[in-house]
Amino acid sequence: MSFGSNQSRSLVVTFSARGLINSVSSDTEQVIGYSAQDLVGRPVTQLLADKSAFEIPQLMESAREWGEWEGDLALMDRSGVTLHSRSNLVLLQGRGDLHAGFMMRATLPHHRTLSGEERTALQEVGARLRLVSHELNNPLAVIMGFTQLIMLSSQCTGKVRSDMEKLSSEMSRVIQVVEKLHQYAISLQEEVSRDESEVASATG
Repeated sequence: MSFGSNQSRSLVVTFSARGLINSVSSDTEQVIGYSAQDLVGRPVTQLLADKSAFEIPQLMESAREWGEWEGDLALMDRSGVTLHSRSNLVLLQGRGDLHAGFMMRATLPHHRTLSGEERTALQEVGARLRLVSHELNNPLAVIMGFTQLIMLSSQCTGKVRSDMEKLSSEMSRVIQVVEKLHQYAISLQEEVSRDESEVASATG
């Protein structure tokens, strides 16, 4: 849910030949919600939507062969929204003939700021989702706690233990989904805060 400002924005990322991010431009957090601390050392695919993440090895190979690749990349911001960009992938040279990695420059199209009603709606949705995730976490924690206690019993053997292990595994998956929901709720509220800051800077 990233609307940004009225001007096009660029994201610059350098990454190694293995696809690990070395550095990002200073306004990365404003553009896609991730800070340098979130990204440096992580795979460049973390910034890409599924289709572009799948294609990136081929694009890196094209840049190695021709020195540069240009085309469309689908990025994904921290809240999970896909952002389409026009991008360049440039091969970086190290000492001698060694390749030092790549630089990616992605230009995102114009985006509008949120209206007051949209900010209010997003803030409310974020608050409600955080409340829902909190209310789900309480019973999940109780169920997981009892499941683990049962598994610690010496009488928990055979099929009963196998079923409890399956239950524990599925509960862990549910807990991860709830955590993603909680993080998404936070990202919505952070988006509203960023948008309000951009509006204040533009009118200040």
